[in-house]
Amino acid sequence: MDEHMKRRLDKQRQLFKQLGVQLDALSIHEKQFNYKLRGYDPDEVDAYLDLVIKDYERFYANIADLMDKWQEQQLTIRDLKSTAKPVDDPTKIDRKQLDDIVKQLEYSVRQLKIKARPEQGLFPE
Repeated sequence: MDEHMKRRLDKQRQLFKQLGVQLDALSIHEKQFNYKLRGYDPDEVDAYLDLVIKDYERFYANIADLMDKWQEQQLTIRDLKSTAKPVDDPTKIDRKQLDDIVKQLEYSVRQLKIKARPEQGLFPE
């Protein structure tokens, strides 16, 4: 086994250990079963375990990718927090803004009354 593959499997084992996963691709591959009379076909078992190993490798690649993306997002969030401007007290309302909002709402109500074609006396002024 080459050094790159060994490092990759060690990294995979560490991650799986953190996640509480007991098996990794290499341990599945290296598992030896005892032979008994009327046992399973060893070639069929090996073929099935090869599929399991491929799935484990895909899971590991997906998990590692997601963890890398998560770490990048955490760095981005940290950077944004450090460069963000402090927000003024949200309970303070600019009087002019408030007047503009009230005027806009009053206008919208008048337009709704016109569009609704109210019966007389339905919308008292």
